[in-house]
Amino acid sequence: MVLPEDLGYEAARATFNGMIDRRPEIVTRPLDIPDVVAAVEFAREAVLPVSVRGGGHGVAGLCVGDGSLVVDLRLMRDVSVDPEAMTVVCGGGALWEDLDPPCQRHGLATPGGTFGDTGVAGLTLGGGVGHLMGLHGLTLDNLLAATVVTADGAVVRASDDENEELFWALRGGGGNFGVVVRFEFRLHPVDRLLGGLLFYRLDDLQAVVAAWRELMKTAPDELMCVVGLSRSALAGERAYVSVAYFGDPDEGRDMISPLLSAAKPTVDAVRPMYYPELQEIFGRLPFGLRNYWSGRFLRELPDEAIALAAEHLRPSDVSGTILLEPMHGASARIAPDATAFAGREAAYNATFIGFWQNPDEDAQRIATARTYSSALAPWTVGGGYLNYASEPAGETLETEYGAERFARLRAVKRTFDPANTFRFNHNIPPA
Repeated sequence: MVLPEDLGYEAARATFNGMIDRRPEIVTRPLDIPDVVAAVEFAREAVLPVSVRGGGHGVAGLCVGDGSLVVDLRLMRDVSVDPEAMTVVCGGGALWEDLDPPCQRHGLATPGGTFGDTGVAGLTLGGGVGHLMGLHGLTLDNLLAATVVTADGAVVRASDDENEELFWALRGGGGNFGVVVRFEFRLHPVDRLLGGLLFYRLDDLQAVVAAWRELMKTAPDELMCVVGLSRSALAGERAYVSVAYFGDPDEGRDMISPLLSAAKPTVDAVRPMYYPELQEIFGRLPFGLRNYWSGRFLRELPDEAIALAAEHLRPSDVSGTILLEPMHGASARIAPDATAFAGREAAYNATFIGFWQNPDEDAQRIATARTYSSALAPWTVGGGYLNYASEPAGETLETEYGAERFARLRAVKRTFDPANTFRFNHNIPPA
């Protein structure tokens, strides 16, 4: 346990986002599931709300709550691969850099995010957009079972056969329902692939984005490409396309030829590689920068939306990255009501990612992000991707989930956390 007077308290409460300055009552660092149960039971007896930290990478900083007991799972990062059953089990504090390499030793992988230091828990519970989503869906679509410590200290297993409503809610409902201490995922064969980044001048962004949009409309599941448009001191001024083709590299080269002919890349770093290399192509976002992210799910990406991105980045005082992701392939073919994830009806996810260092710039940088996402209204469907959201798009999460899905989530919350003990999240209040 780490208390406010302890030497390690400042480090224990720090999160990815340097804007977050929350002071918990106590930080617990469990080694195993009984430790988590003890922490939750202590919080109940002390009438303390509970916040849960996995990787601590969430931009909203919800893993640390003012006045809370923090269950910090970073010492619970064990990973166990069963290559015969093609499954992997990991602890609630595992990062993707913990999980991916042991799976790849057997030529296997499960869809993850795009940064190795992201926590498995937060990404999974909120969605899981990544390089493998075209072939195998979102991360949460590959979750087979979860072990959860609930608000009353009970340890329950959720799967298609046990606590089915809880399992449905965990896949998209975030950390609202308890401490997820163990995840079990389905694995898939993933061999050598064609991957990397194409960089362009920012002035070429409209031609590049239009070519990418047309390519992804008819792309096979094996191809996943994402666009980034950046103007910042850290990322420079450039457009880029990430490429991941899970097949023959020569075939992949032919497939991405429209991206090469739309504009001449300033750098072509696309090459044959293995999946763990692909997971590192973006490097790392350093912890401690000030961050504010805002975006929307889109039903379409017309020329007007592409022009909007270009215009938004044109002023010299605008700093940040616009990220455009297709809701592509297998992830788009799963029924909207199969999980609690709210982005199935969307064709794209568009996000403004703002990051800076000077606190005096906070108001301007936040306004820049909000202005972009608000301007997407003509093409918006539902809300935004909560894993990328500093704040929800609407006044309540009903905007994000829709009335029917939100009511179902509130019913599950009432069953497993009626007192809203786990409230430091994009919070779903009990019905």
